[in-house]
Amino acid sequence: MKLSMWMIANRLSPLMDVRTNIRQDAAPVLKSARLVYSTNCVHVYQEGDHVVCSGEGDTICLYDVTAKEAFEIIQDVFDFYQDWEDDIQKAVQRNDFQKIVDSSELLIQNPMNIQDANNKLLAISRHPDPAAVDAEWEYISRYGYSSLNAVKAFDLSNSGIDFTRRGAHRFTPADCPSLKYGGIAYILQLNGVECGRMTVLEMIRPTNPGDCQVLDRIAQYLEPVLGTITLSGTDQPHFNALYSLIFHRTYDPRELQMQLTYQQWTENDYFQMLLIQPDSLQNSFRSVEILYGILQHNLPSCVVLRKDPYILVLSNQILEGKQSLMDFLDALHKSNRIRASFSLGAQGTAEIPWMLNQCLFGLKDAQIKTPDRWLTGFRSHAVDYILFFADKNERVHACHPLIRRLWNDREANGDEIFQTLLTYLDNERSVSKTSAALFTHRNTVMYRIRKLQDICPVDLNDPETRYYLRLSMEILSSPVRLHAESFTGPDCS
Repeated sequence: MKLSMWMIANRLSPLMDVRTNIRQDAAPVLKSARLVYSTNCVHVYQEGDHVVCSGEGDTICLYDVTAKEAFEIIQDVFDFYQDWEDDIQKAVQRNDFQKIVDSSELLIQNPMNIQDANNKLLAISRHPDPAAVDAEWEYISRYGYSSLNAVKAFDLSNSGIDFTRRGAHRFTPADCPSLKYGGIAYILQLNGVECGRMTVLEMIRPTNPGDCQVLDRIAQYLEPVLGTITLSGTDQPHFNALYSLIFHRTYDPRELQMQLTYQQWTENDYFQMLLIQPDSLQNSFRSVEILYGILQHNLPSCVVLRKDPYILVLSNQILEGKQSLMDFLDALHKSNRIRASFSLGAQGTAEIPWMLNQCLFGLKDAQIKTPDRWLTGFRSHAVDYILFFADKNERVHACHPLIRRLWNDREANGDEIFQTLLTYLDNERSVSKTSAALFTHRNTVMYRIRKLQDICPVDLNDPETRYYLRLSMEILSSPVRLHAESFTGPDCS
């Protein structure tokens, strides 16, 4: 295992008096100790009353030892780190996350924890006593999750730091009584999807580049395991619940609720998805990575996920038509050449799993029909999707949002606007024919038509819109669908 002089100093400092002169960017390139100079090795030699350990220009001075003793000490450090790395690999293979923290205690010398993608605690330092650290550390240790108040205070105090990017981020103490220390937050990612976090607090000594390098090595083994769990959803305690929800994978509802809470969302919010793909000429891992970072930075209230070659943006608001977002996407397209597609907007987390296919179909259908148009919405492609591609349940979720809402109102409280619109369309928008067919005064018919425009404005003069509305009504009210055992209903949460 290759070490830096920082890593060597961190191992020696609890054991003996050392004097260091190490650059901040000293890299882990050293392979072993030597009594004579050799490239990428620690050269150990006597100089006056102390021994100098020199590694690529950086030095650690040891006192009250001979050069031979110092050589053996430095070589023992290399052996210690190699044994430590072997222990880390074995612990990761067993999903023994606590062993990782325990084995790293002598190197980190500060409180450390590991959390999964949903801020669930996987492991925490046994020393010092969590109650002696701060109130938040004790809370995490006792309840297994970060507290929401601490998360909000932490984000506010470190708002200038992009915690969506992989790697080590130094943070300052938060303006919160329960958070006393700064330290290092190391974001774990696989294929651009966050799968966990390691945190080290500066309680016992200041952190330094050697700590980041130790965390780098742990991440090397930890990310493939936590990342695979996150992307596959095979082990419920450690996966990203929203990611699994989107891709129709099993998840623990408690994990989803926790993630919604951290986003300050609720299960009954209106959700919409935006799918973004780099232009075919720029469709590379690097292009996706750059776009992902831009979106993470500029859409902080959304959940941004990678599924190469696409980027998924999920919001608890209706995004389509929001002018600030449209301006941002337009600028993004001019600078990065993208294609993008909106799903339908729908209420409830149960609707989220159906949105990805809507975005994908809209994106691909637009490439065929309108190749020069880079931005589209599923609503323009819904009829073809319903008629030629969707299965039973997908057809229901692809119905026009206005019709689904009217249908739900009819089922819940007997509201008559659904039947009024159906009759109105079947009678070629004739108010007199509609009122006669419903045995209702024409003013009542006109009131109901105006009311549905207040619910969701639609252009009834557009024949394609009318066809989509009518097709949606046929799907929802079909006796065949209503008696199909596999049907789960428009709002199947």
